Amino acid sequence: MKNYIFGYGSLIETQSRLRDAPMAKVAFPAIAFGFQRGWYARMPETLASISPTYLGCYPDRESHVNGVIYEVTDSELEATDGREKGYTRKKVTHIEEYYKILEPGDTVWIYVNDFSGIVAPPSAYPSKDFPIVQSYVDICINGCLEIENSFPKAKEDHYTIDFIRSTIGWSECWANDRIYPRRPFIYEKNAFAIDKILKENLPECIYDNIYIE
Repeated sequence: MKNYIFGYGSLIETQSRLRDAPMAKVAFPAIAFGFQRGWYARMPETLASISPTYLGCYPDRESHVNGVIYEVTDSELEATDGREKGYTRKKVTHIEEYYKILEPGDTVWIYVNDFSGIVAPPSAYPSKDFPIVQSYVDICINGCLEIENSFPKAKEDHYTIDFIRSTIGWSECWANDRIYPRRPFIYEKNAFAIDKILKENLPECIYDNIYIE
């Protein structure tokens, strides 16, 4: 019996994932059914005054989330619990693997938002004080591009586009906080590829209103 994590945001990207799971150099694309991903997560209350809005997830029988699964040790699972403060760890019961790695008895965990209602309240979505930030979007989309480059079937299925379109809550409250926003390739080599796929798959009213912070 092994423990796996289903990552659906920053955990898709290798470097981000390795911070708390140093053995998880390889992650496999997968789809978790029964969850809705969206922009409605912030840091715990003690740090919320400077928090951007992050990706979150909540149970929804009609929705799906694409992401990655990767094996973790007990200590890596504990470290990820610490990283994902503000989320609740929940078992995934319906998962579709691109490549079969799970065995009977294995457990796949996902970190979800614990809302009192069925869906995220309006106050949880991005605002001018708690915007989406480009540096975080870059990590997520970079992860998706990594998966497409490593797994041909994921690229055939337009994995990155599915990530964008299956995520709700994209908002014009979006700050471009890249180190050099007018010359982003200096620090973010995939900046132009990221911008292109976002522009092609988000409404113009959102993409065109991203503001430099």
